[in-house]
Amino acid sequence: MLAENALTTLERMKLMLGLSDIEDEKTDMIVEMLVNRASSWIERQIGRHLGKKTYLQWYDADGQQELVTEEYPIISVDYVKQQGELVDPHSYDYSQTGDIGVIYRDEGWLKAGWRRGLANDIVASKRIIEVKYTAGYVLPKDATEDEPQTLPADLEGLLWDIVSQTYTGLQNGSQGLSAFSISDVRWDFDKSTNEAWTQLLNLYRRY
Repeated sequence: MLAENALTTLERMKLMLGLSDIEDEKTDMIVEMLVNRASSWIERQIGRHLGKKTYLQWYDADGQQELVTEEYPIISVDYVKQQGELVDPHSYDYSQTGDIGVIYRDEGWLKAGWRRGLANDIVASKRIIEVKYTAGYVLPKDATEDEPQTLPADLEGLLWDIVSQTYTGLQNGSQGLSAFSISDVRWDFDKSTNEAWTQLLNLYRRY
């Protein structure tokens, strides 16, 4: 069964592997496992979730104009609260910076935290900004006519490359793929990363 964060569908992956006409439960299970594993690996490398989802998170009140969310691209913001009080949605904007997970506010976000020393300076900000927002991409398995896929094609293509390489390795084993059990599947792409893969992943990492 494909995981929630699977970056492609079984049908698409089998098509790329030349298996679209093969109906075999064991083969499907192996392909699904490879897709699930590769999807998780890509997310770990990028450092965020890719599927569209709604989040409720707390952020530091550091007084900056840019509130940087953990997940992105931002699709919508339900609300932002500072110390429990709703912030006027007309006072902030993410239309220009939502793709990189930034909610911008001209007057700046609240600054609050722990004070220390003779000058009573704030030395550690408090997490008192509450944000409920929706972020991520519409994955191929979740796409509909009304809400088409928004996952970038190159990321899905990267997954195809990873799974294809691993699947080919299984086929070329000493006994061939048919001799492997589910527990025998190995994940060689964890051990060495193709330079082209790394370059693509870097485009979607936040620095």
